[in-house]
Amino acid sequence: MRRTALVQLALPVALIGVVAFTGCAATPDGPTREPSSAPPVTAGPAPVAESFTKYDALRAELVAALEQKLPGITWSVDNPPRLAKSGDGGCILQPASMKSSADIVEPSNHFQDVFTAGDPVLGKHGFPAFGGTDDVPGGWVVARSTDGTGATVSIESKSPAYLRITVPVASSTCDSKEIPAG
Repeated sequence: MRRTALVQLALPVALIGVVAFTGCAATPDGPTREPSSAPPVTAGPAPVAESFTKYDALRAELVAALEQKLPGITWSVDNPPRLAKSGDGGCILQPASMKSSADIVEPSNHFQDVFTAGDPVLGKHGFPAFGGTDDVPGGWVVARSTDGTGATVSIESKSPAYLRITVPVASSTCDSKEIPAG
């Protein structure tokens, strides 16, 4: 009983750490990241290798779906995968972040095509649909989805667009050397 109560308390705290950490992502003049209506965290962090395999596959499938739906706009690696400590001392995995070759807001009909392409991929990987864009100051158009582990997928556009995923993981060292070589 006591362990269950501690886990139930630890998971929301971990999610707060994820939100705090994602606010520190290195995007020049990036959007302020206010959390969307995320589902409650219902599962604890998985090991780095397991999480990397799962969420890197999600990243690759989202990129393929977006490139198919928005011909002429390609995505390339912006930052390599990494692990970093969150504000609460937890560990956050960030699979490679992606950057589009052009802004996607107009070509995607103000993200309607992003939802059409991305929502089925999110569903396949246990995420809810994007559910629209967030009200973010500074001209950014942002869509987010968070799964039951506290992992968050965000697509942020302000010429160009960025695809980022943050995942709480179980790691004693939180060293990027733990990320499997691809």
